[in-house]
Amino acid sequence: MSQASAGDARCRVCAAALAPGSDRCPQCGADQRAEACPHCGGVAGVSAHAELRFRCDVCGGPRVPVTDARVKRSGREVPLLQKARAAASARSVWRAAGIAAGALFGFEVLLFAVLLLVLSASAGLFAAGLLTMAPVAAFALWAFRRAKSRGRDIAPALDAAWVSVASDVARQTERPLTAGGLASTLRIAEPQAEELLALLEVNDVVRGAVSPAGEFGYAPKLRVGASPAGETGAESAAHALAAEEEALAAEPLTQRTAHVEPAKR
Repeated sequence: MSQASAGDARCRVCAAALAPGSDRCPQCGADQRAEACPHCGGVAGVSAHAELRFRCDVCGGPRVPVTDARVKRSGREVPLLQKARAAASARSVWRAAGIAAGALFGFEVLLFAVLLLVLSASAGLFAAGLLTMAPVAAFALWAFRRAKSRGRDIAPALDAAWVSVASDVARQTERPLTAGGLASTLRIAEPQAEELLALLEVNDVVRGAVSPAGEFGYAPKLRVGASPAGETGAESAAHALAAEEEALAAEPLTQRTAHVEPAKR
């Protein structure tokens, strides 16, 4: 371990000295931007994954990282992430069952060939072989189909979870949100952030806006109606935001989703 002064940043896992602004420990590889996992509840970092995009360093469940501590999550992404994890687990179980059934079918074929050599072919032997091998082969095929079906449920659930978190970030931004800002907050590449923002605009979560500096971005879209008598502008905006939250919570965001890949860092 390198020597460092008392004021230097250190890894939360192995206490190794960290370079200024470092997000991952060079010694143990631990992610320094830890959040509570919605699956296991552990405060741990995340690692990029080819299929799950980001997964918990403790339990391996899919997660959507947010680097800005000021963003408060609505929690709508949690059941979607749990659905994706359940689908991935079910796919693994069915795939294992299919492999086991396939191995059993191969053993039965080998045994049947040996019996043919020893006892010679007969109608009874063929009938017995068919009755024993056909159900195993059918189960193997069914298990692989179930595994494939469950695998198709993973991406849509993850897509909807990412859209949900992106909407939380967009609704809490103080200035028009740009693709670069969203990409930095969610640790993804800018093309994926641009696609997410476009989907949020289609789903009436944000609208195009121009900042005072002349930079184009996206601002939260509020459905503001007539204000009741005696209600101030701030109260009206607060009620409108609450109504927007309720509408978004009741309306699933799985209709239009995007496949988001983690940024290569």
